[in-house]
Amino acid sequence: MENFSLIKKLQILMNIIINSPLFLFCCMIGISLLIFYVLNIKKGKVVNKWIFIFAWIFLLNILIINYNSVMLNLIDNLFDEVFTALYFPNLTIYIIILFISNASFFYTIFNKKIDRKNKIINYIETLMINSFLVLIIDIVQKNNINVYEQLTIYSNSNLLVLLELTSAVFTSWILINLLLVSYKKLKKYDVDEFENLPEIVFDDL
Repeated sequence: MENFSLIKKLQILMNIIINSPLFLFCCMIGISLLIFYVLNIKKGKVVNKWIFIFAWIFLLNILIINYNSVMLNLIDNLFDEVFTALYFPNLTIYIIILFISNASFFYTIFNKKIDRKNKIINYIETLMINSFLVLIIDIVQKNNINVYEQLTIYSNSNLLVLLELTSAVFTSWILINLLLVSYKKLKKYDVDEFENLPEIVFDDL
C-alpha cells in the first residue's frame, strides 16, 4: 500500500470532490443551511427544526435515487456482517459485549434516575452474560482451546453454543431497552400533548 503525504492526500481529496457534482450540490445545501442558522441565531430568532429534518430527508432521497444499487448492496452486506458477528462471534465481538454489559451494570448501580424495570433488566442481562463467561473460561481451560483461532472455537460445540447464547442475550437486551425507551418517549409525548390542550369552559345555561 502506497503512503501519501498530507499535501498529496489533500490533492486527491480535491480531485474526488471536483469530480462529484452531487457531492458539491449536497455541500451547497449544507452550507446554505448553516449560514441560515448562524444568521438567525445572531438575530435572536428561533430556527424551526423541521427545516433541517426536511433538508436531511431531501438529501437522503437524492442519494437513494442516484446510488440506489450501491446503497442496497451496502445495506445487504451490512446485515450479513451483523448476522455473522452475532451468530458466529469472534473474540473481539465477545470482548465488546462483555465491556458494554459490565459498563451498563456499573452505570445502572450509580445512576439513580434509572427506573426499577430498567435496573432489573440490566442486572439480569449482566448476570447471564457473566455466568456464560465463567462457563466459557471453564471449557477453554479444560479443552485447552486457543481462543485466538476461530476454527478451534467453532470446532467445540459447547463453546460455540455459549457464544451464540451470549450474543442472543445481548441482542435481546438491546432490543428490549430500545422498546422501553420508545414507549417512554411516546407516553411522555402523549401526556405533554394532553396537558397543552386548551381549556374548555362551559358557560352556565
